[in-house]
Amino acid sequence: MTPMMFSEEEEHNKIAEKPYSLGLALSGGAARGFAHVGVLRAFDEAGIEPDCVSGSSVGALIGLFYAAGKKPDEMMVIAKTIKKRKLKAIGPFHFGTAGLDYVEQLLEKHVKQKFFEDLDKPLFVCVTNFHSGKYEIINSGAIIPALRASVAIPIKFGQQIINGIPYIDGGMVNNLPIEPLRERCKTVTGVSINPIITLSGKLKLRKKIMRLTELMLNENETRRIALCDYHFEVSGLGNIGFEDYDRADEIHDLGYRAAKEFIANSFKTLNKQ
Repeated sequence: MTPMMFSEEEEHNKIAEKPYSLGLALSGGAARGFAHVGVLRAFDEAGIEPDCVSGSSVGALIGLFYAAGKKPDEMMVIAKTIKKRKLKAIGPFHFGTAGLDYVEQLLEKHVKQKFFEDLDKPLFVCVTNFHSGKYEIINSGAIIPALRASVAIPIKFGQQIINGIPYIDGGMVNNLPIEPLRERCKTVTGVSINPIITLSGKLKLRKKIMRLTELMLNENETRRIALCDYHFEVSGLGNIGFEDYDRADEIHDLGYRAAKEFIANSFKTLNKQ
């Protein structure tokens, strides 16, 4: 099949038709998601304002706070109220809803908007349809059911039912959901928070689960990174566990430094988009 060819003018017109300038995709990674708050702080300081945001799991959660108008300082205040014990630790297998009920309570307390249409900025939440095995993007209707589904980590939480269909964590299939942004934004930037580090020695069950999760998330992000206009990974997170919620400041600072470096290298071109 002969590939379709577009002239430079046609390519420019295709880009011009997209309604938003900059879209930001935030990957999942549980407690490591506090790094996204640091990223948003660095962007804010540099005058970079994404027009819309997409995310899986904790990326969807931080994306919601941003789309709802929360500033990084407010996000960190919320982050430091999170009680790890209420989220239920991984292992033995739980499949419960108590942790998701707790997440819902946090959202009801801190996010006044109830529907996607009421948010300050467009938000695209990635979830995994457990029946089809494919990811889906939710960007309309009630917010809380979509967020509950997007953060419903298998083994840790039970499936979430939306319109009779079971859903689980969006990161299982698409941990860096740039697709809805690629369709709507002239420029797409992705942020990853699960760097792979070299391990040695025998691992306990909890560490094995964490390692397998990291490998799976990285693999499904790889092909999407290639479709980003800009992408960076927050280094230094490899030794931080998915449940290290008590290290919020440290994680935030790693995200902040990574974003500052990214901006120093790419801000001039990014700001021209």
